[in-house]
Amino acid sequence: MTISDDDKDLFRKTIGKVKKIKNHNDRILHPKPKLKLKIRKALREEASFQDLMSDDTAWINTDPMSEMRFARDGVSRKLLRALSQGDFYPDDTIDLHGLTASEARDELQEFLYHALKRNLFCIKIIHGQGNSSKGDPVIRGLIERWLKLQIDVLAFANPPQRIGGRGVTLCVLRSQDSFAHF
Repeated sequence: MTISDDDKDLFRKTIGKVKKIKNHNDRILHPKPKLKLKIRKALREEASFQDLMSDDTAWINTDPMSEMRFARDGVSRKLLRALSQGDFYPDDTIDLHGLTASEARDELQEFLYHALKRNLFCIKIIHGQGNSSKGDPVIRGLIERWLKLQIDVLAFANPPQRIGGRGVTLCVLRSQDSFAHF
């Protein structure tokens, strides 16, 4: 395709004088765009999540006699009741006895990751009641907080004493098959 002389003249009149760049290595620096609102919000939420997943015990329930029960919106009461009654046999178990808070957090996160990857329905977390802790029980309360933050944990509860009572937590995990049970 060739450009007519009239088009060339029109182009030159429209553009005006053109100055040749002397140094070809010059770059035009554009100011960095500000982080978009969504990205900033996601970064803030991640920082908040990391704070909540910390080992800080200031905001945990340390009452060893309290019952841990939780279900996400949309999870049936029937499922939570069955969990509390120990009607589910756990697909896998982790024992966090004797670990520090940070060790327990790391072990639990890795365990949850692999449980979800294996598409497990119910898991058992043995944490004890904190009877051997100096002062208030720590791990039990942290487990409760950490599990609530895990979006893939649909529900959790302490089972009856015959299964471990308040020293154990049974969890139902989100999976492709999780709604087929009820």
